[in-house]
Amino acid sequence: MGEQFDKANSLNELVAAARSCRRGVTHKDGPMEFCNTVLGSCGRLRRDILSGKYKLRPGTPVEIWRPKHRKATAPWFRDRTWQRSMCNNGVYEDLTRGFIPENMACQKGKGTDLAIRTVISMLQELHREKPGAPVLVVHRDIKKYFPSTPQEKIKEMDRARIRDSAFIPYLEENTDIQEDPRSAEEIRADPFGRRGTGLGSQINQLNQIALLDGLDHEIKAICPHYVRYNDDFLLLSHERERLERANSLIERRTAELGLSLHESSGAQKAGNGFYFLRKKFILKPGGKIVIRLHQAALAEERQLLRKLKQKVDAGERSMADVCRHYQSWIANAEYAGDGPIREMDEFYTMTFRRKPEYKRKRRYLYGDRCDRKKQNPQLGEGERKAPGGEPQAQSRP
Repeated sequence: MGEQFDKANSLNELVAAARSCRRGVTHKDGPMEFCNTVLGSCGRLRRDILSGKYKLRPGTPVEIWRPKHRKATAPWFRDRTWQRSMCNNGVYEDLTRGFIPENMACQKGKGTDLAIRTVISMLQELHREKPGAPVLVVHRDIKKYFPSTPQEKIKEMDRARIRDSAFIPYLEENTDIQEDPRSAEEIRADPFGRRGTGLGSQINQLNQIALLDGLDHEIKAICPHYVRYNDDFLLLSHERERLERANSLIERRTAELGLSLHESSGAQKAGNGFYFLRKKFILKPGGKIVIRLHQAALAEERQLLRKLKQKVDAGERSMADVCRHYQSWIANAEYAGDGPIREMDEFYTMTFRRKPEYKRKRRYLYGDRCDRKKQNPQLGEGERKAPGGEPQAQSRP
């Protein structure tokens, strides 16, 4: 056994992983039963791992309806604990080692907020390079990324990237347990064999973003202004030929991995607007960047608020649940300014006969610390105001 594996199956690490996994699921019976006697539960899990009796159980099938319908698998809490401990003690670092900074999904310190800021930064940089010149955009995404990924490609990548070989059997077991819904004849006829990694497992998420890491580096060499969020590729440039080369590279490399892309609409001008992460980005001629919500965002939220009103009237939900849901929607809508929020506040007030209660986080998308008041650099030392409001006294030698 390697040092990383020994640390991952230690009692301290398993207990820490269980406490991390229980966040947000303490209302369920399985996690609470495991966590009520967390030392005993983790001790039994550790003994099973060390004795070789540990077996990964098939998860619970669940369906995700927003933003689109997808099928996922929820792992058992015991299996989630072991997977989290493996990720905390070597698997995460090995799989994410060498990623480009613009690989934004499922990583510490990254996410949709940073991805949106990165796109804005790239658009501003391209505008400053050639003011007034059109910025061209190419957006590609993979068809059914998780269900269509060949399992053998995932195993090959894990063997190449994971340094502690003791993790490999557990990673391969996590891949093999995913069922391929196709018939046996179709699987045998497929040159890539079994396909599919379950959406919902932490290890599967890391495997999916790591599978395209080599392609990311090749694209960056061609098109420096490039962002990827899971299976969504976004390329920005002034040069159409550069985008065409990167686009053909994406098509060729994904085909080699056994993946297929959605139809391409070709390069479009950023001034006409383009969608990324269900946000519409518009680059104005003067360099200003406007963000709009997806076309269906307001309609979907109105429909959800109507359903919540029915559940509140029936006693199935409380107003606290409604406030938590609306706070989440506000955090997503703040990118698009105050207009959509004011419109939805009016609908909320009309539906629930009360004004919404939420906290706003002022999102400054064009800088890191815009909450601090900038002093005029043209003022002399004696004219600048001190924190109390009075001019600072000039220092005398």
